[in-house]
Amino acid sequence: MRHATARAEQKVAAQAKQVFRAWRDTNSLERWYLPGDVSWSSKVIEHDFRVDGVKALEFGPRGEPPFREDCRYEVIAPNEQIVFSMRISRAGVVLTVSLVTVALCAEAGGTRVEVADQMAIVDPAHTADERAQGWREVLGKLARDPILSE
Repeated sequence: MRHATARAEQKVAAQAKQVFRAWRDTNSLERWYLPGDVSWSSKVIEHDFRVDGVKALEFGPRGEPPFREDCRYEVIAPNEQIVFSMRISRAGVVLTVSLVTVALCAEAGGTRVEVADQMAIVDPAHTADERAQGWREVLGKLARDPILSE
């Protein structure tokens, strides 16, 4: 096992309260919270957005065994910060365990979303660079989600 931190950030042309709503809203989350291209899909299994609440979802390329993400919300500061523990597995095998911090930073013209994913990498095939790329893809989709313009 090794440890690493994956980081990503994205400028979003919306207020922090709109970005926060995109994390809170289950339908929105299912649209944008997945890495990969259009061949990937995501299914939210459970989403209880509160401290000690859980998030469970499956995602990945269609036609392949899905990845599973199981999370527990640790800190929720509305419109400012979300912290959650996260376990990623596939076919019942744990790949990574993380503490993820999402900061919503108000800026002129919108919000800068910063993600720090402090990982314990259990499966040596996974890297922090791949996780950072996945977060960049996720945040890029967030920036285009229709909930931000509501």
